[in-house]
Amino acid sequence: MKTLTIIESINNFLDIGVIIESLSKAGKRRFEMDLAAFLKQLFWGKGYENITPPQLSEIVEKRANGLLVIDLREKERFEQGHIKTAISNPFDAFLKSVLVDRKYEDYLEKEIVLVCDTGHMSRVAGSILAGEGFKKVYSLSRGMRRWNRRQKMLIQCNRLKYEKNSMLASFC
Repeated sequence: MKTLTIIESINNFLDIGVIIESLSKAGKRRFEMDLAAFLKQLFWGKGYENITPPQLSEIVEKRANGLLVIDLREKERFEQGHIKTAISNPFDAFLKSVLVDRKYEDYLEKEIVLVCDTGHMSRVAGSILAGEGFKKVYSLSRGMRRWNRRQKMLIQCNRLKYEKNSMLASFC
């Protein structure tokens, strides 16, 4: 499993698609906060912790009942595939839910995991939650792109383990 994590890390390092996708989305979307506030939250936000897909899998398995996983992507993207315990609350609606409606106040002391496509919006949202007094906030590092890549690698490894003469099974 250690080798699988190393391979995943190399793939993530070489993933220029994250940058391209983020820039194209930034040009198409209108956020409720101005650009300066968004960039400040993105690069200097504090109060949340980045977690990797293996860490999230472990958290989901151990604490499924008390854990809230919020998917910040648009509904269409959520419906195409999501983490099994996640709820959909697109970014702009999420900001209103937290800042205006105070929807998640029951989770001030509970664990919240934020997920988006690339990890950028979830970091901003994590910083906002921390600023509102939430204590246990996590952002999925590199978002669903990394989660999906890991899931595909796990499926391939499981398939290789069942093949009798596979030399690659030892890497899984």
